[in-house]
Amino acid sequence: MLHHLLYAERQFRRGFLRTMWSKFYCAPLLRMYAKKVGKGLVMYEGLPKFLGNLRIELGDRVTLSGNHVWFGCGDTSEKLLRVGDDSYIGFGAELFSGSEITIGRHVLIANYVLLNGYDGHPLDPIARAAGERPGPEGYGPIRIEDYAWIGSRSVILKNVTVGRGAVVASGSLVTKDVPELTVVAGNPARVIKTIDPPAQWPPSGS
Repeated sequence: MLHHLLYAERQFRRGFLRTMWSKFYCAPLLRMYAKKVGKGLVMYEGLPKFLGNLRIELGDRVTLSGNHVWFGCGDTSEKLLRVGDDSYIGFGAELFSGSEITIGRHVLIANYVLLNGYDGHPLDPIARAAGERPGPEGYGPIRIEDYAWIGSRSVILKNVTVGRGAVVASGSLVTKDVPELTVVAGNPARVIKTIDPPAQWPPSGS
């Protein structure tokens, strides 16, 4: 009987109370911090950890699974993080915007994915030892286009575009553009197969 009571209390705390915490505390604070948040926001496990000067724009029905780090990296200039309608960002994701991170509509980003648009340190070892930032070549955009799926624990680096409907397999390191409707895997990631266009595949830009 005791364990049944403890289990019921845990379910209540992790269900109803967590929903109320998300809806009436976390979501309003995120709306105050962000430049734009659409309708139907779903949040689990509290607010992301915000670092740096980051402009956040979220579309409608975005789901945030929790325990995120969102970082506007490098200097104090404003960096962009934009997430489109009906997209999902999994638990433990880290989004480091060196200039901009743009995530399209209907994108699935699995748990513990790292989108890293900033090198963090220069290649020159003396400059690195002196604590200097990387030059302009150390920053770059990341773009995840509509309907893409990024597998768990993948890393996507600066100056990369993942095309519409593409799939990045779990644990991949993506250093160059991923074509539309392809599957990439490995370190570094390479195309391993193509995906047949769906019957109602929308034209690019629609």
